[in-house]
Amino acid sequence: MVWESGCVVIVMLTPLSENGVKQCHHYWPDEGSDVYHIYEHIWCEDFLVRSFYLKNLQTNETRTVTQFHFLSWMDRGIPNSARTLLDFRRKVNKCYRGRSCPIIVHCRQV
Repeated sequence: MVWESGCVVIVMLTPLSENGVKQCHHYWPDEGSDVYHIYEHIWCEDFLVRSFYLKNLQTNETRTVTQFHFLSWMDRGIPNSARTLLDFRRKVNKCYRGRSCPIIVHCRQV
C-alpha cells in the first residue's frame, strides 16, 4: 500500500503494545537491517521519527519513507498534554510541506 500509493509519510498514533497487549504490528524493518536501511531520530519521550529506505526489486526504484510514531496516546485515554500532540503535528507538517503525495495515518491495528 505504501509503495503503490506513492506515500513517503506515515503517521502512527499508537504504541506497539500497552499493558502487555499488542496494539500494532512492527511492520518496519529493524534498525541495522541488511536488506533495508532504517534510521531512528528520537525527539522526545512522546514521539520519534523513523526513516526507511525502500527499494522496488523489480524496477530498482528507491524511495525514502518517513514514519512519525506518536508513543504516548494510550488506547483508553488521551495524551497528557495537547502541547506534545501539537509539537508532533508541527514535525509532520514540516516534513510534508510542499509534497503532493498522500500521507498514511493509522492507529491501532488488530
